Amino acid sequence: MPDTQPQPATSRRRERSAVRQSSARSTDRAAEREERRAQQSWVEGAAPELPGRTTRPAEVVFHLGPTNSGKTFESLQALAATGSGVYAAPLRQLAHEAYAKLAAQLPEGTVGLSTGEEEIDPNAAIICCTVEKAPMRGEMLVLDESHWVADPDRGHHWARLLLTGEYRQMHLISAAEAYLLLKPLVADAERITVVNHKRLSRLDVLKAPVRPETVRPQTLVVAFSRKAVYAAAAELDQHRPGKVGVLYGALPPATRREVIERFTSGELEVLVTTDVIGHGINVPATTVLFAETTKFDGTEMRPLRSWETAQIAGRAGRYGLTGHGAVGVLLGVTGLRPDQRLLAVGAAVARGDQMSDLPKRAPRLRPELEDLGAFEAVDLPEALTRWMAWARAATRDEAMTADDVTSLVLRVHALLPLLRGPLGAVGDLDTVWRLVNLPIDYNPPRRTRWLVLAKAALQHAAGLPVQPETVLPDVPRGGGVEEFEQAAAAARDAQALLRQFPGVAGLSSEDAAWVEEECAETITELLPDAIALGRSGKCVECGNAIAPWFTTCRPCSAPPGRRGGERPSRPAAGGRRVAGRAAGRAFGGRQGGPRGRTRRG
Repeated sequence: MPDTQPQPATSRRRERSAVRQSSARSTDRAAEREERRAQQSWVEGAAPELPGRTTRPAEVVFHLGPTNSGKTFESLQALAATGSGVYAAPLRQLAHEAYAKLAAQLPEGTVGLSTGEEEIDPNAAIICCTVEKAPMRGEMLVLDESHWVADPDRGHHWARLLLTGEYRQMHLISAAEAYLLLKPLVADAERITVVNHKRLSRLDVLKAPVRPETVRPQTLVVAFSRKAVYAAAAELDQHRPGKVGVLYGALPPATRREVIERFTSGELEVLVTTDVIGHGINVPATTVLFAETTKFDGTEMRPLRSWETAQIAGRAGRYGLTGHGAVGVLLGVTGLRPDQRLLAVGAAVARGDQMSDLPKRAPRLRPELEDLGAFEAVDLPEALTRWMAWARAATRDEAMTADDVTSLVLRVHALLPLLRGPLGAVGDLDTVWRLVNLPIDYNPPRRTRWLVLAKAALQHAAGLPVQPETVLPDVPRGGGVEEFEQAAAAARDAQALLRQFPGVAGLSSEDAAWVEEECAETITELLPDAIALGRSGKCVECGNAIAPWFTTCRPCSAPPGRRGGERPSRPAAGGRRVAGRAAGRAFGGRQGGPRGRTRRG
């Protein structure tokens, strides 16, 4: 007789698991076949072309020269005299500055502002904006900091505007070294004029280092990480209580503007800042002191280049705001060791006495959707890859090159699995393209944030519920400056999404702007205490002086058995090394240093 005994539960579970795995593999194979068929239907006859314009400029005026040489002033005067056009800059702060200057001298309603985060009279005759928001045609274009065309991350916006912008007249403001990069992009102009500017005020190099107790009012102190900024500010605050401010990229734009206004009015006497100050921001500073002269550029820790030093040093002695300027080094902040030799070269570049080492990167092209010849979202990875190969060949003999679109391909691949389910009906080509181009950081750990917001937009379009807190976290109920900075950054990401996809989770970009504003106001209130308490230059265990991005010194972070000549022994669980890591996380640092020390965040 056949065996009729029931199978053990374990065997049945294995069989069901095998069936499910086989079904999943079949589904994946079917999806792959569908994707291949869709890509095969993508026609190769899309024939991309290099971008161009139908109407060439009547005149392009190059304003070349060092910092503080009147380049932007003369260009804005020309824009005011014309009465119609665009001022475009890399930073919101610069757009605000230009808007304030022009609005003060022209009739009300003549000047508007467009930065993505803020819109004031966007249909005015003159618009001050960030480069990404610049219209592609108009009477006059004033493009500030034009050497950003060589920037590896955002340079393609400058290249597209210069190659295809249809303006009767262009004024390009730049360091002289970028002229050879910029000229080929506007070579079709009927007339090209070069105006060479000279620095309007003297810039001296201080012979002796400066100590925190001798820092004078109207001084900018420069450091290159958030922790280093707070460490230097705390050291200086001991000698000028309540008179020291901080400025760095993670601060919300509203907070940055208020800090700059307080320094400009004299309420703050010293401003500790990162290199964000070097991008054309004008403040009444007589002295620039470097607390450190090395920076992490996203790849490596390296010394400053001469053009970077010059951009920052040139903030000293602004014509019309102060007298002559001076640049030097600040000693006395534990762990920060500036190199005075770098300053002499940087100051010479800032004065215009010698050329800088501005990288000779070719301007980069990035495709628009119409350049790709794609029919469906699933075509985009193949279309982008083919476009990049074509563009590299097409620009081989040109003064430009193809941008690396790998990040766009990665974003598309991250979205495609979502489109195989119920969200596929709303994941059309245009929607996916707008999602992958959202101006939200895709570098870890922010990558997850972009994917969460993209999924929320697709769910909303499909009529599925989306919780508001998924898109826009609420204002924190407590915490320090860093918690509110993170909430403000999340609100800016939500603004970027809601400007493109209004109504997601029942929210608008105004809702996100309100959260950011609330965070900015709280940060402004918390900054004085954060500065006073920000000194992290002592070991949390023994009290010895250490660099601000460490929490324990090298001896205290070593295994207990190796301290003071003791025999090595295995550290107990939860011992000093573990506690040191926990303390590091509490201070916002990250691991990676020798022997478990918490390094710069």
